[in-house]
Amino acid sequence: MKRTKRWLLATLIVGVGLGGLTIGKGTGHAATTDPQSFISTLKSPVTSVANKYKLYPSVMMAQAALESAWGTSTLTTTANNYFGIKGSYNGQSVTMQTAEYDSNGQLYYTDANFRKYPSAKASMTDNATLLRGGTSYNPTLYSGTWRENAATYSDAANALTNTYATAPTYGSSLISIIKTYGLNTLLDGSTSSASSSSSASSESKPAAKPEPTYATAKYYGGASGQTARLNSKYTSYRLYNHVKGTRANITKTAWKKVPAGQGVQVYLDMRGVKTTTAGNKTTWYRIRFSNSASAKKYWLYGKALTLPTVKYSKGTAKVKVNSALSGYYYNHVYNSPYLAKSMGKLKALTAKSYTADNQAIRTQDGVKTTWYRIKVGDKKYWIAANEAAASPQYDYVTYANASGTKKLSTKYKKYHLYNHVKKTHFNQQTFDWPSGVKKGTKVTVNYKGVKTTYGTTWYRFKFSGDKTNYWVDSRALA
Repeated sequence: MKRTKRWLLATLIVGVGLGGLTIGKGTGHAATTDPQSFISTLKSPVTSVANKYKLYPSVMMAQAALESAWGTSTLTTTANNYFGIKGSYNGQSVTMQTAEYDSNGQLYYTDANFRKYPSAKASMTDNATLLRGGTSYNPTLYSGTWRENAATYSDAANALTNTYATAPTYGSSLISIIKTYGLNTLLDGSTSSASSSSSASSESKPAAKPEPTYATAKYYGGASGQTARLNSKYTSYRLYNHVKGTRANITKTAWKKVPAGQGVQVYLDMRGVKTTTAGNKTTWYRIRFSNSASAKKYWLYGKALTLPTVKYSKGTAKVKVNSALSGYYYNHVYNSPYLAKSMGKLKALTAKSYTADNQAIRTQDGVKTTWYRIKVGDKKYWIAANEAAASPQYDYVTYANASGTKKLSTKYKKYHLYNHVKKTHFNQQTFDWPSGVKKGTKVTVNYKGVKTTYGTTWYRFKFSGDKTNYWVDSRALA
């Protein structure tokens, strides 16, 4: 059994929106960076497994949180792998990019196989087996974490430094998480009698204090390069290291310490929807003042930003994709207020055409771009129409002015009324014939269209006393 020793680098590589990687096939659990939800979700498998293997549940929970970035790492969401363990599990693995050091101490990146688990509990069990069984060269490597050897959870956490991970602050990071969220009170008190011998230690638990109540937040990662601008009201808000009110010890940064100003462009890589205990929702963005991925990040309330606007319309069209172009398709319109996440490369869209059911016009800094939502298999994705990446396929029509009156023919009910010549626009609408019209009803013609491919003629007309223009096949008119 093998895992990456450089836990911090592993987190940076596989964390949400924090680096390139190759994702293996398969799905894992839904990501959440809300600590309380994470703890609540994993409480049962953590306590069950840790007690069975005579480990501290609080340490296991803290490790899972730290190694998986509170469940948001791609390795966790893709493969239920909460501890960065490499190799395969029952023949199942995913391939991802990871960072290693060569013999000269130089950092390099390489693809590696990581274990894919069927459930969170399987991941917990595999990690507990590692801690209990050690390695082939040292079966007692992690014996300092065993409850019979560790008088307190702090002892067990510190025993992981320079064994499980090389970071000198690894143990203290785990202890900080345990203290911040009261994990020892919440989890270690439910252990079996095998753990009771430590209850009289110097770290005996005091009477539980009421837990502070925090708002919850659901987070959505975004592709790089998405931007917004600080608006005229930005100084009414503050910069934070986390979404305000969602956890303890959140810190603020003064605007004078960053290159801020009205209209200044900022880069976005994550959106957070905060829900208070009263059920009120607000949207926050994680921003940085440089396009560099290593630039310092801050959380800012969405009302401090001028975001691109997007106008959506339903319709239908056959869309041809130029898969020879470099680029991506997304789960939302790129640089929309939702923030888009890349779902794949254009070169993977090799079908002759795709069906689009939504069109979006995004306006950013006065520039408009068109997007289409296309169906790929049983999924739907957004793709840009700019640079001919996505070209809707419409019937070709030549138009000309027309005038005069015509009458409805005997066959007029066989045809429909449209807002455009049929199959020539995305937002095609169909209308019923108004009540009261019949064969011989006069209409005023004002435009003519000919579909050259099919040789059919269409007319745009109005009914007497009606300002609405309709298009209809010429065979509906006499």
